[in-house]
Amino acid sequence: MRFCGRLRRVRSAGLCGLAACALTLSATAQSDDSEPDEPPPIARGVAPREVGRPTVRLDRLELPAGFPRHTELERHFREQLKHAARHADWGAKRGAKIEYRVKLEELSVRDGERVVHVRCTALGSLPKGRTTRTFIDFGGNPNERDKVVRHVLEIVARGVVTRLAAIERERRTQAPTN
Repeated sequence: MRFCGRLRRVRSAGLCGLAACALTLSATAQSDDSEPDEPPPIARGVAPREVGRPTVRLDRLELPAGFPRHTELERHFREQLKHAARHADWGAKRGAKIEYRVKLEELSVRDGERVVHVRCTALGSLPKGRTTRTFIDFGGNPNERDKVVRHVLEIVARGVVTRLAAIERERRTQAPTN
């Protein structure tokens, strides 16, 4: 009986020693050519995300004729543009300043049979004439008319800002040609 207890202790001590050796060997086997601050490898053609965020500002918001100024809808649209701009990848580092403009070309609401149709078109522009247009025709419950209009404005804001960010990111990653 004493022999079995002693054998168990020796076996567990041996396993602990083996585990300690394995940990030290794996730590020394790791290559020293990679630096700890270096980001993990990324697929070819995909650049690592820049550190920090640029300062992005809505320079001007133009609304269609007949659109009531300084209303809750305009405030909601501005908030959605700001939110989308904050979350978009502009391809610029901290300290960069990006200004963009948005012109809401059309916002029409018409009632159909048991559905409300909201049609919206927005034109986004960056300096030097780079522009994009976003269009949506959306239907929803006529009892929730305001909610449908707000939802359409959210989609348009995300669409126009995302496309503007892609244009700016592409411009920044292209090599300058001489």
